Amino acid sequence: MQTATSTGYGLWMVLGTALALGLYPDGRGEVLAPLTVGLALTATGLLATCLRLPFAADWHGWNPAQRMMPTVEGMIAMVNFLPMLALAGLARGENDFWATRVAGGILAASSLATLVYTARAASRDLAPRVASIANAQPVGRVVSALFAGGLWLWLCIALQSETPADPVNPWRMALLGVALALGLVEGMRWRALVQLAAAHGDAQLTSAGRGPLRLLGWRVCVALLSVGLPSLLLLSHPAGRAHALAAGLGALSCVIGQCLEQRLYGRAYGRLTASHA
Repeated sequence: MQTATSTGYGLWMVLGTALALGLYPDGRGEVLAPLTVGLALTATGLLATCLRLPFAADWHGWNPAQRMMPTVEGMIAMVNFLPMLALAGLARGENDFWATRVAGGILAASSLATLVYTARAASRDLAPRVASIANAQPVGRVVSALFAGGLWLWLCIALQSETPADPVNPWRMALLGVALALGLVEGMRWRALVQLAAAHGDAQLTSAGRGPLRLLGWRVCVALLSVGLPSLLLLSHPAGRAHALAAGLGALSCVIGQCLEQRLYGRAYGRLTASHA
């Protein structure tokens, strides 16, 4: 749920930035499609909480069945829907209208604020040494949301455009730069966990035994899913029907990889904290 929500806000942030800068192609469908996909991703957690599904006990700390008023994080997340609705109403086919560009900028800013504020709230229970550079913190969460959201926006554009792909596309180069930053962030957060284990004298993560080697293997596989395969598809610049197929495969692979990365990191951190509880 956290990965899907962050991806939706990242998609809105990339879309809003492109509209505000006047770099997004014209077309009503070109705007409404990513807005709808982002809404489906961001509302997944809230819907699961309202349906009382066992894996979604609350939404940004708020359970509608237990309390009427949402938490501050929940209110900020819901306020973010207002510029999204405004942008959907302003999408008329030509995106050069000043109100459309302003609404896009507000959507990008509010999505960024939501990611930053909710990330700070999610990291309150982490150890300070790990939380300082963990993916739940603003920088890592924003970078991962930007990359995943950018890939989903690429998919939305590819499904609606028959223009051949340009091998040297600034959009793809920017996404590859974000992928590099994401790889650095992931390496930093794992290094922080290893340093914490070394400080506690835990050999489970720091030694060269079977456990750490197996963990390293899983980390490599997850990194290939979340960053490696999408970057390879971005560099391949496919054309025709393969364009949309590559975009969809890259977006799906990134989200699956990020989900597995969170679970892998959470289990390693949980074992470490449980052994020193």
